[in-house]
Amino acid sequence: MKKSKTHFEQVPLELVKVAEEAVTPALISCAICAKPVVLEKCKIDENGHAVHEDCYFHKLAARRFPASSKKRK
Repeated sequence: MKKSKTHFEQVPLELVKVAEEAVTPALISCAICAKPVVLEKCKIDENGHAVHEDCYFHKLAARRFPASSKKRK
């Protein structure tokens, strides 16, 4: 008697890969910290790159208020 196949053994591998890509969000790296960002929550910098909101805020703040500036006396 032939052993019956389970449902998962009957699904072609290519079809599984396509289904996984449709469900799994693409991992995009933050242009500032290089950690993954979720596209639905990321911001876009002036160069069109995905960034975390906090990373972008700190980048802009560092430009505006550089740590090397002289303190008032």
